[in-house]
Amino acid sequence: MSVSIRLKREGRKNLPSFRIHVTETRSARDGASLENLGYYDPRAATPEKRLQVDAERTKHWMKEGAIVSDTVASLLRQLKVIEGVKANVARDRDGRNKKTATKARRTAAKSARAAAKAARPAHRRKPKPAAEKKKG
Repeated sequence: MSVSIRLKREGRKNLPSFRIHVTETRSARDGASLENLGYYDPRAATPEKRLQVDAERTKHWMKEGAIVSDTVASLLRQLKVIEGVKANVARDRDGRNKKTATKARRTAAKSARAAAKAARPAHRRKPKPAAEKKKG
């Protein structure tokens, strides 16, 4: 059985609060949990009310092999429960900048339309709108 430490969303619409809990990795985000470790309320006024975690139980579950989500790891670093550099600092997003077949097809079609427009005789082109003169 693989377990993870992650957030469970609670609260009403547009007013989120979260429980930090231990759950099986296969269960739903807001599903059953094995143990609640604390809570995180991002809209709380004071830092003490914003984040509270049972550090001993968290370390116990981590020793047992629980996988900590990136968000929970960041919160635990804030409380100095765990140490280390932030994971996934620079995510690999090479695919977003690659030239895709769709983009190449669209740019080719756009340049073909511009070339066809330039090849039309002057009397067949749409006239450019004349600039209106301001009344003084």
